[in-house]
Amino acid sequence: MLHAIAAIYVLLLINFSGATEYGITGGKVAKPHSRPYMVSLQIQGKHICGGMLIRKDYVLTAAHCKDCYQDITVVLGAHNISKKERNQQRINVKKYHAHPQFKADQFEYDIMLLKVIPIYTICLH
Repeated sequence: MLHAIAAIYVLLLINFSGATEYGITGGKVAKPHSRPYMVSLQIQGKHICGGMLIRKDYVLTAAHCKDCYQDITVVLGAHNISKKERNQQRINVKKYHAHPQFKADQFEYDIMLLKVIPIYTICLH
């Protein structure tokens, strides 16, 4: 009986703590297009990870974001990643360069470079 009460208590804590919310607790919406180098990594139109354009042809992200079976699309210039916006650019990844010591079941070396077709236009509203 005590275990059941403890389990219910934990579920209530999780439910009301904001742990199930999408996004950053206590965060606020950024000014539109104020972070032009931030990208959304998407598989079949769904956001899976974030990244940063570090050069016109490379994106830095986490290695655990790569699904072995599906290609990632880099979305640049999005303010709302759940909508298609006029300023968005969708770029295919040419090559994936995960850290050679990265292992999916560990946290160490969780970094990856994505080689993309060079970006020449970045909206700086």
